[in-house]
Parts: sequence; C-alpha cells; structure tokens
Amino acid sequence: MTAPDDIDAGQKTGQKTGQKTGQPGPAAAGQPAMRPLPADALIVLPTRNLVLFPEMVFPLTIGRPATVAAAQQAVREQRQILVVLQHDPEKTDVAPDDLHRVGTVANIVRYVTAPDGAHHVICQGVQRFRVTEFVEGHPFLLARGLHIVEPSDTGPEIEARFLVLQQQVRDVMDLLPQVPAELRQTVEATGSAGALADLAATYLDSKPAEKQEILETVELVPRLDKVSRLLAQRLEVL
Repeated sequence: MTAPDDIDAGQKTGQKTGQKTGQPGPAAAGQPAMRPLPADALIVLPTRNLVLFPEMVFPLTIGRPATVAAAQQAVREQRQILVVLQHDPEKTDVAPDDLHRVGTVANIVRYVTAPDGAHHVICQGVQRFRVTEFVEGHPFLLARGLHIVEPSDTGPEIEARFLVLQQQVRDVMDLLPQVPAELRQTVEATGSAGALADLAATYLDSKPAEKQEILETVELVPRLDKVSRLLAQRLEVL
C-alpha cells in the first residue's frame, strides 16, 4: 500500500504524456475566498519519499488536506508547482524547516479524483530549483528562490562518463525482469549526460536521501560519478 504523497511505484513512467489536466471540484460553499497568491512564488507540494527529477513524469497520490488544496489551486490557476522532499516521511504537518531546500519545478499534467475519493496528480519535472524563502499565511506553503540552469554537458570528461553510465544502465536492465520496452527506448534516445543521470537516478532502487543528494548535485562530473557508483553497487547485488 502506498502512503499519501508517496509515488505509486506500479505506475512509473519516464516518458512525457499528452494527457490533459483534470479539473478538481470547486471550493466548498461558504469557504472564505483565498487572497491572491504572490506571482513570484511557487506552490509547494511536499512528498514523503519521492524525489522528482527534471523531465521525469510521475504520478503521486496525495491525501493531506494542505497538499490537496495546493494541487487544486495550482490546477485552477494553471500554475507550476515545486515538488520538495521532506526530511521525515512520517511527519504529517509540514513546516518550512521540515523540507529540503532543493526541489523540482513541475507541471501538473493531470489531476484525478478517484471514485473512492483519493486524489492523484501526474507531474512532469521541468527544472531544479533552490528555495531561498518560504511564504506562509496561506492554506499551503509557497516558495521563492532560484531556477537552477542545467550545465553544459560537453567535454571529454563528461563524454567518457556518459558512455560508461549508458553501458551500466543497459547492464542493469539486462539483469532485471520485465523491463518495459519504452524504458529501454528512452535510455537509448537520451543523448544528454545530465538527463541520463537523472533518468537512471529516478529508476534506481535507492533511498530517497541518496536521490535527493543527486538532485542537489548540479555539476555534471560529480553527478555522473554519484549515479555511476550507485549503479555499480546495484550491478554487484544483481
């Protein structure tokens, strides 16, 4: 069973989706109107165990009232969100100090309310983001900060590491049962070293803290080295 705000591992996908965003229901009657959100702030979606990487598409099940309200407001206003991992996955009432300072800006490409009342969002990562301040005083957290530009992935050092990483990913997939064909195609079609590192980190059976460390590693050489070490460990186990 998946805890609210955790990823449903059975629905992972690294490919983009063309599904349209579903519209959540209107605010309940009698609720006071929310004051306008700052235009320069991102709506925050805290996650218990999920680290979302740029370009990755993942579904999340959300259940905490503040998280549901945040996702619904983002859909209503067609705003991007900031997906941020919390330090303690067991904590329900999340404050700024409970969250990491690097997350991923994302688009909500679909919002679904299931017949049983569960809320699901499919998010597509866009770009790394470093939080400089959290904005309180709303039903959910907002964050201001800096969009992190992906560094150039050219040069002999990066090219050599890219080829090693690409082969490691192939070796891992060959040893795993029932690897989806579309995942293999995505790996082979990924020509960017940074994108391949993020893709591999997404599907690695690693702890959230290890994935968060990779997300926070912007420079490509150390990022590729970290992912390569984790893949080497996985290969040894397999």
